[in-house]
Amino acid sequence: MKYKIAVIGTGYMARKHCEVLASEANASLEVICSTERSRGIAETFKDLYGFRQSTTDYAAVLSDPNIDLVFICSPDYTHPDYVVPALQADKHVFCEKPLGRTIEHFEAIRRQLNTSGKVLQVGMNCRFREQYSIPKQRIEAGEFGQLRFLRGTYIYNTVAAVRYRQKAWCLEYPPGIFPFMHGGGIHCLDLIRWIGGRITSVHAFANGFELADDWKADTFAVILAFANGAIGELLVSAAAFRPNDFGLEMWLERGSIIATSVYHRDNDEIKPAPEQIVVEQKTIDLALQFQDMVRAVESGCGPLNSFDEAYQNFRVLSAIDQSINESKPVEITDPE
Repeated sequence: MKYKIAVIGTGYMARKHCEVLASEANASLEVICSTERSRGIAETFKDLYGFRQSTTDYAAVLSDPNIDLVFICSPDYTHPDYVVPALQADKHVFCEKPLGRTIEHFEAIRRQLNTSGKVLQVGMNCRFREQYSIPKQRIEAGEFGQLRFLRGTYIYNTVAAVRYRQKAWCLEYPPGIFPFMHGGGIHCLDLIRWIGGRITSVHAFANGFELADDWKADTFAVILAFANGAIGELLVSAAAFRPNDFGLEMWLERGSIIATSVYHRDNDEIKPAPEQIVVEQKTIDLALQFQDMVRAVESGCGPLNSFDEAYQNFRVLSAIDQSINESKPVEITDPE
């Protein structure tokens, strides 16, 4: 089946998705929807990627019976406002992260999702990268024994981008939250939770070294406890003047995985030569993500990046926000 798609937004991620969707055999790019301000960019997208039309009328997009799937790649703060009406209009929905940033957002989306019966996929594309999925598969197979410690690092310097308002909407965020954790650090947190399992408590620390006036905090250190007994830490920064870094380290009973290097235990020592995990990535992550959504639509089984997964990420992020705001550890109860 060829799915007729409307893409909402004209930013960086919209462009990346359009590049992938334009080459997918079962995707047909029908409508690119933008704001009035971005109308010119939408016209460029229309010509570049082969959309049938461009528009600024989202209601008209949703009323079009030919549209099967709405791809929401708009600014973070607008996501719930696009997701809920799309589900109400009986469309399958892909939404870039974060799906929402308050409990009210998630409750509204959950109500409509349960009513619609449609597929909602959230854009956590890193789960489809072999550098993370292969170690997860090997850990789940029991090759290294019990997980003991997990460390994640997400450093992406955005100081100039924020100060010069390259994305003016980045200052639009609800009170009490730390937007870089929800919009950037969520990538690393999602992988940590995907590999390590349920997180039961967090103790988070933060400081605004460069962007305190804009985001309150730009650098975060989080101690994590997992239901399986493992412990971990998450380091996130939007203000470190050093090369960007996105990495995972996993220490286990019978060895460790640091990036794509595997260090095997030899009795009470480490084998001298690490094994290298071969990463081929013949199909890029965004294409695999779309293919997973198609599978979910056609099989009736949920996507890998489902509403429930996004909600569990949100619960941990909310605990991190609370821990920072109240300067204390926060317990996370069993999933609802």
